[in-house]
Amino acid sequence: MSEDNRPFASLPAKRATIKDVARAAKVSPMTVSNVLNNKNGLVSSKTKMRVEREVSRLNYRRQSSAQNLRGATQDSIGMIVIDPSPYFLADLFTTQIAAGLANVLNSFDYSMTVQGMKLSELGSSMIMRNIQVGGFCAMISGTAEERHEALGKLQSLGQPLIVFQEEVPSELDDVCSVRQADWSGGQMIADHLLARGVENIVVLRPLQGWSAIENRIQGLTESVKLLNPNIKLNTVQAQSESFRDVQATFSGFLANNPLPDAIFCCNDQMAMAAVLLLNERGYSIPDDVRIIGFNGFEAHRYLRPQLTTVFSPAYELGQQAGESMLARLSAGAFPVRDIVLPVHFGAGSTT
Repeated sequence: MSEDNRPFASLPAKRATIKDVARAAKVSPMTVSNVLNNKNGLVSSKTKMRVEREVSRLNYRRQSSAQNLRGATQDSIGMIVIDPSPYFLADLFTTQIAAGLANVLNSFDYSMTVQGMKLSELGSSMIMRNIQVGGFCAMISGTAEERHEALGKLQSLGQPLIVFQEEVPSELDDVCSVRQADWSGGQMIADHLLARGVENIVVLRPLQGWSAIENRIQGLTESVKLLNPNIKLNTVQAQSESFRDVQATFSGFLANNPLPDAIFCCNDQMAMAAVLLLNERGYSIPDDVRIIGFNGFEAHRYLRPQLTTVFSPAYELGQQAGESMLARLSAGAFPVRDIVLPVHFGAGSTT
């Protein structure tokens, strides 16, 4: 891998200018400006592709005038959510974090800009071409390798970066991790289920990779193997966390497998879909099967029987990120590079 393509390569000493892009693409600076400002009616598709290719190759990022940039860095923070779903703000974990972050920033007269995108769109996004905020906070989904790559691209912007739910390498400069103890949450679930004598556990998870979900599963799996290696543990993967996908996947599982003793759903949303499907089919919870969720947001309280879950401090994660970013902008360095908040187990009626 060449030096320029390393995930955590530092910025070049000299930034490419709009004239550099125009020269490389063999167009005028005005044409480059039209492409950057999405004035597609003024540029042919072939020219647009050529300009975008050079923008990416030269790692060009547009900056505002010195006066505008100075104002922006004083009072604006960007939040990036890398999620394949266009409904990323419908996710309660994301909205809780965003609310906590925004409220802290607002109390100090900072604004917050939220942008969601697919991982494949990050490299060509306006975020990578514009520097108009004082720092970034990011939630990143994907495989471990994809998250690592995205983290490198964001870190290469040379601005303060806070990453939610992802432990970052200590060698990264000016990056802070704010996360919850998901592994411990998985351990709590294992302890709870094994104390009730279960012998067969199914993990119901989404296809999309999130570090938090992987840590929950790892905590459960490692604890089960340590406490009782004879426990049967299987994973069922739904296409997404949506109600329809979870019920379709779980229905297919039930058609071909016996009902397990317990089901760990990687969040409450998936757990509620599973409970409703089992209720429709006449199963008794927890007599026939025990079910546990994760997050403990307000919506789970409407489910009957009341869901056993692990309570996430998502709103507090957002608050902590806001406080850490403000401290970084004031002092020039993050006071703590890795912040981990505890989770709490809540025994309901489904176990």
